[in-house]
Amino acid sequence: MNADREQIYSGLSHAAWGYFFLNFDFNFNTVSIFPRFVGFLLLLSAIDKLSGERRDLALLRPLTMLLAVWSGLDWLVSWAGGDVDGHILFLDLLVAAAGLYFQFQFLTDMAALAEQYQAEGDALDQRLRRRRTAYIVLVTATALIFDVPAGLLGEWREMVALALAVAACIVALLVMTALFSLRRCFRETEAEGPSSFS
Repeated sequence: MNADREQIYSGLSHAAWGYFFLNFDFNFNTVSIFPRFVGFLLLLSAIDKLSGERRDLALLRPLTMLLAVWSGLDWLVSWAGGDVDGHILFLDLLVAAAGLYFQFQFLTDMAALAEQYQAEGDALDQRLRRRRTAYIVLVTATALIFDVPAGLLGEWREMVALALAVAACIVALLVMTALFSLRRCFRETEAEGPSSFS
């Protein structure tokens, strides 16, 4: 595998595993075993490796660093049983909007990369765009449901939130699958690819 293909392959590996850390959270007491900041650091590495192919990815670098710092701070505070969300509404909304913008633009760039390199007749770029849109809608809806006054939906609020969160996790898995499929476009058929985290 030549150096450019290997770098893109590695960047797509980091992107796919980054989505795992962003969307799957298992806690030991109040501390996440799969902290979100690791996902943003993996995505930051992916941006560095892929920006040669998609130059506008470099514009996401400062935003990714900000999101990594914010989620890292949240993870550190969780060791004391707290969190950084829910204290300053404007800041919470700003971080949420930044996260949604990042997700939308990053997956848009991944779809454009797929369009450029996918096999003839493949529709990987279209699948990525559809999954991107579904992911953004579900993540937004899940966040908004918690802002609905508890009395408005009553006992249904938690059930609706859980259903939306499960659907978002399923779509996140589909996004990961699409990114791994895109990664295969950069693996030479006669060579075994590197490990998933390489």
